[in-house]
Formats: sequence, structure tokens, C-alpha cells
Amino acid sequence: MDFEKLEERAYEAIVARNQNMKLEATKIEEEILKSMMENQFLFPVEEEVLMTKNSASFVYKNSKTYPSLLEFIGRILHVDIPIKLNECKIGPGGIIISAENKELAQKILLDCCHQLQILIKAKRGHID
Repeated sequence: MDFEKLEERAYEAIVARNQNMKLEATKIEEEILKSMMENQFLFPVEEEVLMTKNSASFVYKNSKTYPSLLEFIGRILHVDIPIKLNECKIGPGGIIISAENKELAQKILLDCCHQLQILIKAKRGHID
């Protein structure tokens, strides 16, 4: 999944929505949702995981950030940023997970991404 493209399209949807171009915004949002549903949804994170006490920090690959995409997801799910899902806090600059070790953190990350995709799929028909 091309997260850079999703970020770009989410930004375009936000701009369209802010300019009261609801039809254009909805069209872009549907495109984003379709892409998120048709592909494995897994945030692109670096292999290196920073462990501190019982917390793992993941940064996105190539120091990318995804503020528009997360704002879009937050709006769809009616939640604040960072998006809190079980042991995960997903923010525009990275992901923090409550875990005792890297292996558990990576498993939790996979589970949280899958759960997030399920929640988005459930809300898909309810874009406002």
C-alpha cells in the first residue's frame, strides 16, 4: 500500500472539504477507503524499534509523517489523534505500543493495524 499516495489524497480531501467542495471530497475519500480495504493495511515502519520500560516506539520509514491520513481516519472513526486502539497509540509521526519486548510489540502492531482496518471498513458507508 502506498502510504505517501494515501497521505497526498487525504490532504486533497481535507482541502476540498474545507472549501465546501463536498462532492469532490467524498469522491477522494471513497478512493482512499477503497485502497485501504483492498490492500493489507500495515503502517510502513522502520525495522528498528526503540524500547523504553514497557513501551515500544516505531517511526515511519524514511522519516515520513502522515498527519492528513490520520486526520482522515480519525474523522471517519470519530476519534482524536493520536488514535488509541488497545495497546497502540498511532500518531502522525510514529506509533507507540505498550509491550514488554520488540517481538510482542511487532505482533501488537500487526493486530492493531488489522483491527483498525476492520473498524474503518465498518464505518465506510458512514462518511459525513
